[in-house]
Amino acid sequence: MSLPNIKFNISSSGLGLLQSDIQKIPGIVLTGSTVTGSNKVTVGNSYQIFSLEEAVNLGIEETGTNAFAYKHIKSFYDEAKKGAELWFMLVASTVTLEDQADLTESFAKKLLSDSGGKIRILGLLKKSGTTETITNGLDNDVHLAVPKAHALAQDFSDRYFPVRVILSGNKFDGTVANLKDYSTTEYNKVSILIANNDGSKEASVGLALGRLASIPTQRKISRVKDGAVEPFAAYFTNGESISTLDTAWDAIDTKNYTFLRSFANKSGFYFTGDKTLTKSTDDFNSLARGLVMDEAVLIAYTTLVEELSDEIPVTETGTIHPAIIKGWQNSIEQQLKGLMVEEGKLSGVKAYIDQNQDVLTSNNVDVQLQLLPVGYSDFITVNIGFTTTLE
Repeated sequence: MSLPNIKFNISSSGLGLLQSDIQKIPGIVLTGSTVTGSNKVTVGNSYQIFSLEEAVNLGIEETGTNAFAYKHIKSFYDEAKKGAELWFMLVASTVTLEDQADLTESFAKKLLSDSGGKIRILGLLKKSGTTETITNGLDNDVHLAVPKAHALAQDFSDRYFPVRVILSGNKFDGTVANLKDYSTTEYNKVSILIANNDGSKEASVGLALGRLASIPTQRKISRVKDGAVEPFAAYFTNGESISTLDTAWDAIDTKNYTFLRSFANKSGFYFTGDKTLTKSTDDFNSLARGLVMDEAVLIAYTTLVEELSDEIPVTETGTIHPAIIKGWQNSIEQQLKGLMVEEGKLSGVKAYIDQNQDVLTSNNVDVQLQLLPVGYSDFITVNIGFTTTLE
């Protein structure tokens, strides 16, 4: 038996410090080839880089078998700049977009797992060939990949590794009426991009990821104040300039596709929005709203997981003790306010726990978390006219 003594159990959470900021890390799966040699890229392997130079050192060069991958990784770093984190995987040309997204295959699933769940926005991109079947206005592989990509994102989200997916809308046939209407579907974790800046048959997914990586979670990639994403030219994935269908832009947008647009008296080209493939009544009909929710869920999870299986004191009437309720509510709100509200990602937050819950028999505590998002000026209406007096 030891001598009488005093022992201090020192708390490390009394100051209520904020968690680490949750980064919006991008990842991309795209067509490429293995490069022979030491420390060179191999198809099917996952890589983490922070510059175009690192990709080049792996054997992804401007010319040669990996010129396609080089182009899109370069587009990413042209927008996101050196130092931005990017996870990528090259896959053989025989691997379809549907295969890339499939949970039973070791492509996107492997990349997401190898990143340790860090990837929040994933691009899927396949170099077009000459034998694709065009259905509903695009390479049919794109449409087949949509439900697979949504299932992939849902699976990882269920395990607290939330991710959203951008698919390359390859080989648009140029006929707007042929495009499948995704405003009636329910794939709110997936977007399709059908535009590029080089007239190719694939979308500029690397460019879109670069813009997403360089802006805060709540911001849409279509925000004009962030500047043009492309200064010189913009095309659909049929190789035609976007101006050839300028009278049909609204019709394309209504079907929930993302592309590039221009504005009168303003140079450069901008993304049209960040719509997902779901109904207009869905809260997550934009990538930005989904990414904000993903971040909030992760913050709340990281806060509450510390309380898992802890003892819950109750009052004489069997209800949860008010001190516990107050502590939990304050803890969640403090983290979300500090990391999201004060950063402009949310307008407000409120946590509520009903003290009358039967925690003694259920061993469950229900927490209601209300998030007030930011709004967006997607439409501006100006009432203008002459007047004889100014009031």
